[in-house]
Amino acid sequence: MSERVPSLVADRYRLDERIGGGPMGEVWRGYDTRADWVVAVKVLGARAAGAATREVLRQHAQAVARVIHPNVAMVLDVGEHDGAPFLVMEFLTGLSLGEELAARGPMKIVEVCDLVGQAAAGLDAAHRAGVVHGRVGPDSFRQAGSGVLKVVGFGMDERAPVAAGSRYVAPERAAGEAAQAPGDVFALGCVCYELLCGRPAFGDGAASEVGRPEAGQAGQPEAGQSEAGRAEAAGAGAAGARPVPPSAIRSEVPAELDRLVLAMLAEDPARRPASGEAIRRALAAIARPKPGPAGPPVTGISLRDPGLRPGAAGATGAGAGAVGADTGATEIFQAAGGPPPRAGDTAVYQAGDLEPERPSSPNRKLILQLGIAVVVIAAVTIGMVMWAGARQEPPVAVNTPEPTTQTPSSLPPTPDPSPSFAVTAGPGEEEEPDHLRETSEPKATLGEAIPPGGYATWLRRFDEALMAQQSMGGIDPKVAEKASDKIRKAAGKYEQGQIDATLDQIADVYRDLARAQAKGDMEGSGPASDFMRDWQVPAE
Repeated sequence: MSERVPSLVADRYRLDERIGGGPMGEVWRGYDTRADWVVAVKVLGARAAGAATREVLRQHAQAVARVIHPNVAMVLDVGEHDGAPFLVMEFLTGLSLGEELAARGPMKIVEVCDLVGQAAAGLDAAHRAGVVHGRVGPDSFRQAGSGVLKVVGFGMDERAPVAAGSRYVAPERAAGEAAQAPGDVFALGCVCYELLCGRPAFGDGAASEVGRPEAGQAGQPEAGQSEAGRAEAAGAGAAGARPVPPSAIRSEVPAELDRLVLAMLAEDPARRPASGEAIRRALAAIARPKPGPAGPPVTGISLRDPGLRPGAAGATGAGAGAVGADTGATEIFQAAGGPPPRAGDTAVYQAGDLEPERPSSPNRKLILQLGIAVVVIAAVTIGMVMWAGARQEPPVAVNTPEPTTQTPSSLPPTPDPSPSFAVTAGPGEEEEPDHLRETSEPKATLGEAIPPGGYATWLRRFDEALMAQQSMGGIDPKVAEKASDKIRKAAGKYEQGQIDATLDQIADVYRDLARAQAKGDMEGSGPASDFMRDWQVPAE
């Protein structure tokens, strides 16, 4: 853009290097002089400086900023500088999927399932927050330094006309409708197709052109592309054409993945997967399928054959084969009623992916151990009885006593449990008071213990609990918004590897919410309150 871009935005963000641009403005690698970290700053130009556009940007940025998810790039700040809107986001150091595809070509099937699953999870989080991307393409997903894939580059206006030449525009969007979640699903299906096959889902695009990072925003027309080519590409999905199944280009693509990709590329939005979460779960099942229910063992069939697992179709119906008398080897039969496995299927469906069979020996060992323990206890008890009887004066001859489960009165009483352990009342016993049960288990402390799933997942769940308590009316909205903003900043600190700063930010959130509870602005019970009781912050 021709407008002069300031070197320091809002007296805080220093612009160090231009890393992208388009008709709406420029994207810079910047530096937050207050927070002391690297950020990405998007400065919009004169075309976006109108009052209506600024209001659209403000509303959109606020909506995106509330999407806290490991697979969505965080919006850290939004504002205006000298009348020009700007947006500050976390800076991602990894490559985009478009750059990866251009450098490597088609990816491994399991890797595609993992990456597209992460992309689907990020889009699903945005859709649940009411945010539609509208410009999904290979460069809309970029990896952080940790390797996590994140959604970037959300469109500013859901009703803006689509750019010619985009291979990722859904038919309804090409017809002029506003961007909706099903359109993002369609575009993600196009991206998945390219990652698998190295070529577009629609048209006869050359593989060398697929995944090439575009100079501007995703969806910008490529230099030198003809008007006819642009029209063909933009209308590829709208003309009723059905793409060739990925397995026709790459034979090792499993049938389940074929069906999922084609469903995502359906012309009718209602026939596409209902959500990004549904796509993520389907891809996880394809990459690591679970075994079916175990069936009865079949003589003469090797259970290590992936096509003949217990419970697999045709396993119990296969005829019993001859066992080699000379070698003792078991002859392996092809499962009846189905085609032979295709080459490469074992790249996804591997015997090593199956859960190991659960033998009964551990149970027998446990029973044996319990039996030994009972015998030892009985022997000790009898010995103590005989020792106590020998000390009595005068000795009296007695008959052999009947077995009893009661401990002789001469034995010392069993010591009370240590006060540091909780004792659960048994049937018929009186329950302990509630205030004793509350302290029976120590609370985990951040910094001393890592939350399950890591800090990024923990912060996302904390914010979700906060939003849930707000929806229940259990916290003042202003208090919740302030706490949510600080949680996002804590997540940004963690992404930069600043663990101490992350813990300090979390402790600040805890202090704010504790004051809110004291003032009556937050209830002491609810999802967020319970979440805070489960995890304590380090004492100052």
